[in-house]
Amino acid sequence: MSARSKALFLSAVVSIALIGFALGCAVSLHLKTSSTDSLRQMELTQPGSAPSAVRKDVVESLHALQDGYTERDPKKLATLAHRIFPKDGDVLILGTDGGTGEWVRGATSAQQFIENDWRHWGDLQFDADRSLVWSAGNTAWIATIGSVRWKNRNRPIRFTAILTREDDRWVFRQMHFQWDDNQPDLGDLLRRRTYVSLLMDAFR
Repeated sequence: MSARSKALFLSAVVSIALIGFALGCAVSLHLKTSSTDSLRQMELTQPGSAPSAVRKDVVESLHALQDGYTERDPKKLATLAHRIFPKDGDVLILGTDGGTGEWVRGATSAQQFIENDWRHWGDLQFDADRSLVWSAGNTAWIATIGSVRWKNRNRPIRFTAILTREDDRWVFRQMHFQWDDNQPDLGDLLRRRTYVSLLMDAFR
């Protein structure tokens, strides 16, 4: 086999591998499923043990974060950070993706993380008013569900956070965003409807 033939063969093998990898990723993402909305919302039926006044203020902080993600205005980012983060800047955010890229610490990095979400992520919506809220002294923790919506896709998410009281407000010390769907079953890869549905989504 000539050098040119070997190069063409290697190029073909690499191309097939890349196409297979990309298709596998697309199928895997498409096959991820979540529990029905009614089942997910049942998790929020018990509100947590925080006193009503604490709950109100903690949920208000979550609404401030939600408003930021709704408006996506970089000019308001510094104001939002001052409102929801502690003065000492010691905050930790864990994003949905693995690796160190979405393990973010410090107010400056947290602002950059949020701004990047505003620029590149889908439409984030929390079920803020029905969040579960617990507290002990000047510490509170919260859990809720939500979703991230793109043009042709909607993906469920969980959100948990730890807050502390600072002056007259509750500020986020830690946030954790997590996808709330299930991994696909191997059997789904063998079903024709999987690929029909994938092609339909691709042409929408």
